Amino acid sequence: MVARAFRLAVAFLTVIPVRLGEGEVTEADLAASRFAYPAVGIAIGLVLAGWSEALRLWGIDPAPAAFLLVAAGVAITGGLHLDGLADTGDGLFLRGDASRRLAVMRDPHVGSFGVTAVVLVLLGKYAALSHATGPSRSLAVLGAATVGRTLILVAAGTSRYARLEGTGRVLIDAATPYDAFVAASGTLAFGALLAGRAGLAAAAAALGLAWGLTQYASRKLGGITGDLLGALVELTELVFLVILRSEHIPAGRW
Repeated sequence: MVARAFRLAVAFLTVIPVRLGEGEVTEADLAASRFAYPAVGIAIGLVLAGWSEALRLWGIDPAPAAFLLVAAGVAITGGLHLDGLADTGDGLFLRGDASRRLAVMRDPHVGSFGVTAVVLVLLGKYAALSHATGPSRSLAVLGAATVGRTLILVAAGTSRYARLEGTGRVLIDAATPYDAFVAASGTLAFGALLAGRAGLAAAAAALGLAWGLTQYASRKLGGITGDLLGALVELTELVFLVILRSEHIPAGRW
C-alpha cells in the first residue's frame, strides 16, 4: 500500500515512468497518495543534490551549474508545475469574476501574465543558485524540492476545489486541516534541521507564501485548482531558495 501510494505520487508530480501495479487506480488510492508527496519531494531533491555534487566535482562554474540545476528540475517534472504557474498567472491577474478566471486558466493558450510568471520564476531560481557553491547548494535544492511538494498539503487542506471536476479534485477534496497542520509543522522542522536558522526562515517564508496564495486564490476563484498547486510548488521553491541565499551570509560558504 505504501509503495503504491509513493508510485502514484511520483506519477502525479513528475514525468518519471512508474509501474502502478495490478488493479485499477481508484479515487481512494489517489487520495491516499497525498501522504507520499513529501517523500517524492525528498526523492526529487536527492536527485538534484546528486546532480549538484556531480557538477561540483566536474569543476563546472556556479553560473552554468545553476542553469543546469534549474533545467534538471524542469526535466524531472516535464514542466507540469510551470504549466500550472502559467495558467494561474493568467487567471488570477485577470479582471472578471471567478467563472471567467477559471475559463482562462483552462485555455491551452498562454497569455502575457503566464509567460511573465514563468520567466520570472526561472530567472529567480537561477539567480538564487548562480553564486552558490559546495554542499550548501546541494542542501538548498534538496530543501526547495521537499518544501515545495510538502506545502501542496497545506493548500489542499485549507481550501476546496474550485470546479466540479478536474485535475486535483480528489486530492483537494480528501485533504484535511489536520493534513495542512502536519505539513506546515513538518516544513518548519525540516527547514531548521536542514540549515538551522536560515533554513527555518526559508521554510517559514515558503509556508507564508503557500498560505497567502491559497487564501487569495480562494477569494478570486472560489477555491483552488490543480494549476494552483503546480504554481505553489514553483513559487515556494523560489522563495525557499531566495531566503536561504539571503540568510546564509558568509560569502563563499553558501
